Amino acid sequence: MTNLLEAKHVKKVFGETVVLRDVSLVVNKGEVVVIMGPSGTGKSTFLRTINFLEFPDGGEIIFDGEKMKKDPNVLRRARAKISFVSQSYNLFPHMKALKNVVYPLVKVKKVGKIEARDQAIEMLNRVGLSDKLNSYPGELSGGQKQRVAIARAMAMRPDLILFDEPTSALDPEMTAEVLSVMKELADSGTTMIVVTHEMNFARYAADRIVFMDDGVVMEESGPEEFFISPKTEKALKFMARLS
Repeated sequence: MTNLLEAKHVKKVFGETVVLRDVSLVVNKGEVVVIMGPSGTGKSTFLRTINFLEFPDGGEIIFDGEKMKKDPNVLRRARAKISFVSQSYNLFPHMKALKNVVYPLVKVKKVGKIEARDQAIEMLNRVGLSDKLNSYPGELSGGQKQRVAIARAMAMRPDLILFDEPTSALDPEMTAEVLSVMKELADSGTTMIVVTHEMNFARYAADRIVFMDDGVVMEESGPEEFFISPKTEKALKFMARLS
């Protein structure tokens, strides 16, 4: 398999708080990696260091064969290939759903407006929102807003999609909507790193589970092994709280 992402001994400090102590991870093309662990253990921060939304204080990140660094050209190349879906949607409230998907295609990817519109419609159809193209975010449910965010991420045709707790703000019905779309993405071979507490998604969609605590990777394994026989006491306690 081909490495798409390699994080080596990544560290991140905020003030006197060490959030990432020493995180290493390799992600292959086409792989779905789910990161689990208690709140406040650095999972979201680690995601944000991958495309340098947070600059790491130590270690290195290599994406698609290129070492990430504070160079606008390097970051631009990487960010054009990485999409990020957060728990807060980050939609433009003054733009309709269709324009929310079209806008980054035109501005970042420099796609022509007609082609961008066609791609946006295709992706919104794919996430089941063909009837919401002209709706503003304020007119959409939380699940629909998150599906617009996923459509926007998909439309960029990225090599990697990062999901940061994409269902944490949603009720169970809306969560099911979003996880269904994500499962389809996983099945289609999209490379994904997903921070989530959704055990069923992790069990059935992930190729690998990475368990983080206290700013380090405590263990990683296939989902069956992780859920049946976790290696660490901390993982056992974490799953007991979730179940």
